[in-house]
This record gives sequence, C-alpha cells and structure tokens, in this order.
Amino acid sequence: METFGDTLSRVMKRLSAADVFCGHGYESIHDEAVALILGAAGLPQEQSYDLLAAPFPPSAQRRLDGLLHGRCEDRVPVAYLLGEAWLAGTCFTCDDRALVPRSPIAHLLREGCWPWWPKTAPPEIIIDLCCGGGSLGIIAAHAFPSAAVFLSDIDQRALALAQENIERCVTEGTVRCVQAHLLASLASGSVDLIVANPPYVSGAEMGQLPPEYAHEPRGALQADEEGVALAVEVLKDAARVLSDRGLLILEVGESAEALEQRLPSVPLIWVDLPAGGSGVAAVSAQELRDWSAAGNL
Repeated sequence: METFGDTLSRVMKRLSAADVFCGHGYESIHDEAVALILGAAGLPQEQSYDLLAAPFPPSAQRRLDGLLHGRCEDRVPVAYLLGEAWLAGTCFTCDDRALVPRSPIAHLLREGCWPWWPKTAPPEIIIDLCCGGGSLGIIAAHAFPSAAVFLSDIDQRALALAQENIERCVTEGTVRCVQAHLLASLASGSVDLIVANPPYVSGAEMGQLPPEYAHEPRGALQADEEGVALAVEVLKDAARVLSDRGLLILEVGESAEALEQRLPSVPLIWVDLPAGGSGVAAVSAQELRDWSAAGNL
C-alpha cells in the first residue's frame, strides 16, 4: 500500500511536470504537495514526520485526483481548491471572491507594526483598505485587540467573504465591514492606522502573469497609470484622514519603481521584509502632510 511519503513524491513529480506557479501562499512545490495531500485526507496542517510512513487512505485518492486535476490542468491555486488559506498563523476561508491572502503586510501587523508604532499606545481606529477577504484587518485585530477595525472594499462579493472570515476568526465584536471607495467617505483625522493593499498591477503586466492569476478577480489586481493610480489616491487622501499620530502601511509590490517615477519628489522608504515580499512602505501622517503641503503629492 502507498504511504504518505510515496504519495508526496508522486504528487511533487506531477506538480513539477505541470510547471505550476507557486505564488499564492505556498513557496514551493513541496509545500503545495503537502497541502493537497493533507487536504485530500482531511487532516490538519500540523503533522509529525511519522505520518510519512503511514498508509495513504484509498478513500482519499479520488479526492486527491480531483485536486491534482484542478491544480495541474486548470491551474487553480491550491487555496481556492481547498477553500482555505493560512497567513501569519491564521486560517481564512478563501475563494475566488477575493485574492488569495498573501500580503507581506501581515507579518508587520503580527509584530504590532514595530518600530513604526509605539508599543505603549495601540491604535484605536484601524482601516483595512481594499480588504478583499479581510485577512489583514483580522490579523490587525489580533495584534491590537482594543482597536475598532473596519474592513473596507468597494466589492460586495469580497465583503461577503470578509464577513465570513470575521465570523470564523474573530471572537470579539470589534471588526466590521464597510462598503466604500478608498478613503473618500472618512472624516479628517479619524483613523490611526491605515493598512492598504490596493490593486497595483499594470495592464501590460496582467498579460504576462502566470495562469493561476486568471482565477483571481481581475479588479482586485489591475490598476491604471502603470498600476499606481489607486496607490497615489491613497497617499493623497491618507494625509487628510490619518490622526496626528497616524500611520499608513501601503503595498504596491513590483510597482514600487513606477510609483517612485510617478511621485519623484516623494521620498518613500521601502520596508525590509525578512519574511519575503517587496514594495511595502510605512509612512507617518506627518510625512504625508509635509509632502502634501510642499505640493509633492
């Protein structure tokens, strides 16, 4: 009888032969294979190495075959196939109503946004902007349990998924969903921490993405002006919306260079992300207001 170890080797070969792209929450073919096998067998993520010697249940083989077809032939991301995704130690419900959770901002939030946010005075109001399924805002709620957190998106389908994740992952009633376009509806000085992961892929780049991205909502990926149109709007309005002690954490990924070219007089400093990822900036309210007053935004 085939063991879990045998199955793992077989699945890795299948994924490798299909040349799948590992960029949706899993860093390697090995990690994807483990997730698919455990998902097919109905087992939790955390397992000991002893499982490798255990027989792979025949009853799970049909389920695994279906998952492999979806992954290798249809190129569906693993998180969509399994219906869940892990980020910063939290498991979220995941489907094609929103992007697969993978933002490196999650790891900054898990550390309490240190050193940009003082440990002695947690934020009171947090906005997860373009929240999708709500993963970043929910992680922020775990990091700052006394804060009121608002998950904001223009897409009602994404907000429905975010609400499901609130019910799944949040025990206190401190997280709510709001349908809105960016920051336009917020009062001046009303928010302490803005976490923003807006669409930032240019139209040209969209055509070059691996097939896996075609399963994600296009509107959550693509933005105008070389991918930076929404990021510029967020930077401009965050200067108004943030409180005096406020902080904006903004992700633009591979569009960081395009944003620098769009705003040549704005000295954005990109965060070094030990856990991986790129194009994340942490900007204080005072910096934003100084740039705005100088006419640089």
